[in-house]
Amino acid sequence: MDVSIVVPFHNEEKHIEECIQALLSLDYPKDRYEVLMVDNNSTDRSVEIVESYPEVQLLHEKKQGDFAARNLGVASSRGEIIAFTDSDTAPCPDWLNQAMDAMGNPETVLVVGNLQFSSDSISMKLLRDYEAEKNRFIFSSHDPEIYYGYTCNMIVRRSVFNQLGLFTEIYRNSDVVLVRRAVDAFSCDSVSYGEKVSVRRLEVASVRDYVTKQHIYGRDLNRYGSIAHARPLSAGERLCVYRRALRHYRYSPFVAIYLFALLVLGVISYESGRLRGIRF
Repeated sequence: MDVSIVVPFHNEEKHIEECIQALLSLDYPKDRYEVLMVDNNSTDRSVEIVESYPEVQLLHEKKQGDFAARNLGVASSRGEIIAFTDSDTAPCPDWLNQAMDAMGNPETVLVVGNLQFSSDSISMKLLRDYEAEKNRFIFSSHDPEIYYGYTCNMIVRRSVFNQLGLFTEIYRNSDVVLVRRAVDAFSCDSVSYGEKVSVRRLEVASVRDYVTKQHIYGRDLNRYGSIAHARPLSAGERLCVYRRALRHYRYSPFVAIYLFALLVLGVISYESGRLRGIRF
């Protein structure tokens, strides 16, 4: 068994079947990966949907929380590589092949993958391009304070959990804490960005969805920032990423202005979330 895929879920009947079908259709030998879906007290049809796929191993975690569910999945898994995604996410067909290529360097212990959105509108393509450029910037910076991660697309060697322990069972963002612990234990070079390791976020289909997510991320910074000793990108760093995206993708002046406007909306939402988190 090469890879164990761990997916927690709670009341995700809207997207979970598309997630399962994507996982079972991966371009990777079927006898070399396993799929573990961990129910976290769902009350809708999510469990029923998972049970209709005998190829999937269904687990149940009564302690509420995504990371408690992921920890049960890790403890029950057999692979030397553990791939994490979410039940509202659909990995691309070559996800595991690209993940294994990204883990080909034995010094790499953790890979943060690429996020695509469920819509291919011009706005969402621009935001996708910016997010990819941001990740290239962060994971080549060798500045541990800005390293981060997300378990909707994260590949981890089992040895990381053997050495550092399982996820810290905080409400959210234990994925960021794990990345920072890995960087501190192994080095910045041990954590990399896998641009070809791609998944689609089924729940993010519009600019409104993206902006709402930014608000949540800003609010969450107060939950994990002090634990992980992490900080968001500064205004200067964000501007640098924006300029790099313009050069990389060769946008026209009109498109560049439009992207800037989208990013301003995102920053305003992020900062409002951060301030709300401080107040509450």
